[in-house]
Amino acid sequence: MKIDADQLFRKRLHAFSTEFIRYAQYMANGGVLFIAIFLTGLLSLYYRGIIAMIPPWFPLAHGLALVIALFVTRSPHRTFLLEADLLFLTPHETRLGGYFRKAQVYNFAVQSVGLFVLLLLLSPVYAGVVGATGAQLWLYWLVPFLLKGWNVHSSWIFLRLSAKKTERLYTLARFGLSYLLLAWVLSAGQFLSFSHVPFAGVIGAALLVWLHVQMRKVQAGLPLQWYRLLAVENRLRHRFYQIMNNFRDVPALQRQVKPRFWLTALTQLVPYSQANTARHLYVKTFLRSGELAGMYGRLVLIGAALMLLLPSLLAKTVAAALLLLMTASQLNGLWRQQSKRNSELLLFPVPSPVQRRAFVWMRSILLLLQVAVHVAAGMW
Repeated sequence: MKIDADQLFRKRLHAFSTEFIRYAQYMANGGVLFIAIFLTGLLSLYYRGIIAMIPPWFPLAHGLALVIALFVTRSPHRTFLLEADLLFLTPHETRLGGYFRKAQVYNFAVQSVGLFVLLLLLSPVYAGVVGATGAQLWLYWLVPFLLKGWNVHSSWIFLRLSAKKTERLYTLARFGLSYLLLAWVLSAGQFLSFSHVPFAGVIGAALLVWLHVQMRKVQAGLPLQWYRLLAVENRLRHRFYQIMNNFRDVPALQRQVKPRFWLTALTQLVPYSQANTARHLYVKTFLRSGELAGMYGRLVLIGAALMLLLPSLLAKTVAAALLLLMTASQLNGLWRQQSKRNSELLLFPVPSPVQRRAFVWMRSILLLLQVAVHVAAGMW
């Protein structure tokens, strides 16, 4: 069977783009997106005031290099592979070089959009506080994109490694190289420079040569890890469905349950009795949820950070109210999910009104806890 790698990639990309546009339309019609946009606008009004709060002793260039290096080093690879490809495409691996090259170009383009937004957000800090001008600003925009392209290419090659510990070592080396070069460039050559000798540049060059040699060895000696590529693709696809599920029910989303023993012990605070059956059910469902518990924790932390950063009491109140509304909207998804799982709920013969009251009770507890955290952060 002849494989047209270019046509196959275009077909897979078109299928994903169609699905993304469909869910993006649902997301655009949702109130949660409006709240997120409003919060972003509110934060932008006080952005310069937040920048002014940075103490003069803080090594800002090194801090910016750390943030950008973390973003640059992280290079997930979407390949649009399917389960059936393990059977039908693996025999044609030698003819799929063009397919995977196009996938790398796609990943670089998509990740560069996020990198551009990050650099745009940090540029007032670099230009206003550090005082960078002229060539330094050009390097600020150019070097991160060069490093992003190199990280996408190198991380793709290191995905051939079967030992995760070895790959983590190379990931750490890639991060070290990215941080050294960014800190050296953003500090105008002052980082690790002694007696006019740029040690950061020397160490970075040595790391680059060593990584290049290792990349050549891995590329020449190891084949593609198809099961691993499929696992990465499935994880990225699940994350996409997880985000879209906040705005619209996604039938293809496979629910993930995590034990979280350190959290489920909190259910012991609820008295163990037949009357509290529904409460135990909803509390454990929330704590073990792969998406809701994480979403709730992130919103609480984001709100606490905003309470610390926003200078105005009115702005803090508006931000806290909007985040509370967003959290309540997302928690309502738990009730919708449980309502559809009729076969599982037969194990708990609890009337629907009792279940509804248990859900409202749990949601009220979570919202009150969020309010308490935000009030404490705002009064700090």
